[in-house]
Amino acid sequence: MASLRRKPNSKFWIACYTDGNGAQRQVSTKELSRVKAQKIAEKFEATYRMKLTEAQARKVVSDIYEEVRGDKLYHATTRAFLSGWLESKKTETAAGTHKRYENAVDKLLAFLGDRADRDIAYVDKKDLVKLRDTTATGLSPSTANTDLKILRIAFGQAVNDGLRLDNPAKAVKALKSRREPGEPERRPFTEAELKQLFTVLSGEWRGITLTGLYTGQRLGDIALLPWKAVDFEQRCITFHPQKTETAKGRRTVIVPIAEPLLAWLKEANKHAKTGPVFPTASQEKIDSDGESRRQSAQFHALLVKAGLATKRSKKNTGRGHSVKRTVSELSFHSLRHTTTSMLKKAGVPEAVVRDIIGHESALVSRGYTHIDEAAKRRAVQKLPDIS
Repeated sequence: MASLRRKPNSKFWIACYTDGNGAQRQVSTKELSRVKAQKIAEKFEATYRMKLTEAQARKVVSDIYEEVRGDKLYHATTRAFLSGWLESKKTETAAGTHKRYENAVDKLLAFLGDRADRDIAYVDKKDLVKLRDTTATGLSPSTANTDLKILRIAFGQAVNDGLRLDNPAKAVKALKSRREPGEPERRPFTEAELKQLFTVLSGEWRGITLTGLYTGQRLGDIALLPWKAVDFEQRCITFHPQKTETAKGRRTVIVPIAEPLLAWLKEANKHAKTGPVFPTASQEKIDSDGESRRQSAQFHALLVKAGLATKRSKKNTGRGHSVKRTVSELSFHSLRHTTTSMLKKAGVPEAVVRDIIGHESALVSRGYTHIDEAAKRRAVQKLPDIS
C-alpha cells in the first residue's frame, strides 16, 4: 500500500509505492499537506500497476493535478506551444529579432521531427545538447549559443504557463567560441586603419560609423536610432539593444556622446529633428525584415574602398544562409571591439566599459550595481578623436 515519508531537511512529503513489477519507488509530491500527498501516492501506485497508453497516462496525471489543485492541467505539443509563442512575440519584438526567434524554433522542430507533435514535457536536456552541438558544427558556436538563449526564453514561458515543471534549456551550457583552422580572427581596428577608413566615409555612413565607434553599439540598433533617443541637453543617447532581450524585456543602455559624434549629430539635426537619425539605413533595415545584411555588405564595400578588405565574390552557392558565413577580419562589429579596447587602454574600469557597451555581466547589474553617469562621461571623453 502506498505510504509517505519526509526527509528531515525537507518540508515536502515523498510518495512511497510499488509499481507493476514489484519495484519500490519514491518520488516527491511537492506537497505540504499529508492528505493531498497521500492521494498522489495512491494514484501513482495505481497508475504504475496499469499498462497505460500515453494518452491514458496524461489523463491520470491531469486527474491528480485537478483533484489536488482544483484546476485543470493544460497540455500542449512542442509544435503548438512554440507556434503560439512566436505569434505572441510578433508585437513584442522587432521584425529582425522575431525572424531570429523563428529560425531557432524551426531548427528545434526540424531536429525533433515527429516528436515535435508530442507533449512539450517530453523535450529534455539531451535533445537540446544534441541540437546545440549539431548547430555549432554546421554553422558556428555563436549561432548555437544564440539559439540556446532564445529557447531558454521560450521554455521559460512554458514553465510560467504550467506546461512544464522545468526549463531544459537552462541546464544546457553555452559553448566557448572557437575558430576553424585558417579562419581569420575578428579584431579591433587600429587607429591608423580608422583614419584610413574615414577618408572614404561621407553622409549617413560617416555618422553611422562615428556612432558605432563612440558608443560601441551594433549596426542594427544604430540603423534604427530615432532622434528622440538623442538628448542634446544631457548629451547622451539611449539605446534598447535588440540582442539584450530576455524574458524580462530589453535592457536600456545610455551612452554619453563623445565630441566628434556630437558635432556630426548637431549638423545632421539642422536638417531633420524627428524620425530616424539615419533615414536611408533605417528604411533599408525595415525593407529587409529587420536584418542588417544589406548594411553589412555596404560597410564591407567601404572597407574595400579604403584598402582594408578584399572584394567578396558574388557567386551564388545556392545554399542560402543555412551554411557557415565567411568571417572577415574587419567588419562593422569590429568597431564594438575597438571601443572596448580603447576604453580599457585608457584605464577605464571594466564595469564602466561593460555598462557603456551594454554587455551583460555580474559586474554590471542594474539591480545591484549603479554605474555613475559622470563616470561614463569621463570614460567617453578619453576616446581619441579619429574623425
